[in-house]
Amino acid sequence: MRILDDIYPDDFLTEKDDDFSTDLYEEGEAVALEDLLHLVQEFSELNKPDLRPAHFETDEDALVWGLSVLCETRLGRDLAYDARFEDWSIEVDDIEQACHIIDPQLRILILPRFSVSPPTLARSQNDRAAFILELARGLRGIWHDMTGVRENFDLTADDQILMSRLRRADHDLCALRMAWDLREQGLGGLWRQIIASQLGDLAMIASELWTKSEDQDEQQDMPLYGFSHLVLEWLKDAGLVNATDSRTLDLMDARLQRSAREVCGSDQILPAELMTLSTLPSEGAYLAPIARTLTYTMECRDMPDPVNEAYFRQILEDCEWTRTNPLVFSDSELERKFFPTKVDTLA
Repeated sequence: MRILDDIYPDDFLTEKDDDFSTDLYEEGEAVALEDLLHLVQEFSELNKPDLRPAHFETDEDALVWGLSVLCETRLGRDLAYDARFEDWSIEVDDIEQACHIIDPQLRILILPRFSVSPPTLARSQNDRAAFILELARGLRGIWHDMTGVRENFDLTADDQILMSRLRRADHDLCALRMAWDLREQGLGGLWRQIIASQLGDLAMIASELWTKSEDQDEQQDMPLYGFSHLVLEWLKDAGLVNATDSRTLDLMDARLQRSAREVCGSDQILPAELMTLSTLPSEGAYLAPIARTLTYTMECRDMPDPVNEAYFRQILEDCEWTRTNPLVFSDSELERKFFPTKVDTLA
């Protein structure tokens, strides 16, 4: 996979045909990310990206605006420009759930509009903030698909839930980091919106960590500093965990309606898979220090919502699966005896 420099490629505009036009798409269609980034560069040459009210006539206008803002951050640029080489497209649609959808076969990222139309999206500060944050999460979702992050259903039910939590935590942290970097560049509106949202408590903790990092001259372009700690804080937030669990259980239930055998399997997450999940462009895996802890710590699997807990047990009962907790070994030799493949993989 190709990781790009911090600036837009100098030859990017010349890679398009001479007859490239900015009026190529009808509303409701998926737009090639490569074409969107071309429009972003044209837009950025004429306008400084701004979070204040804008004018959107089409969904493509909103996408160009959102990408132009996110590409002001290193993480946003890396994710967007890397996906460009894999021929991804983005579409805005009326989605019931306010979260993005990844179609890995067609390589399309589908985003909710968060508003009834592009013009109303442009006028609503809350909707614009929700739109740009979900675009940030969606770009991270594309990265996960390209890097082979596990997303199949042969995991145990417990591990599916844990994996969903960690994936959502990662998406939230990446969006949070982009908003922080924009704040550092004087575009603080998005960060203020986050403070007032469900991510507000996590944002306050992140602010303390990243401010401390700056004061200690540890700040680099895209540091891993504090990310592993923020994941643990995310897992302590009952509101964030409950919302993620509810969506995961709904997906399990939908598969249960098709076949009881499609709900879950017997495989368990390996720490190496969590490192793949948490790898950032041009950086390492921020979960590497705690990947093993997350895999075997039962506190990370508890369901704080009794409704979700009952829902989970009902799904397991309907598909005749027994909930089994992962084994925890304090003796590595004993673990090697019973799970030689697992230990050798970690080594």
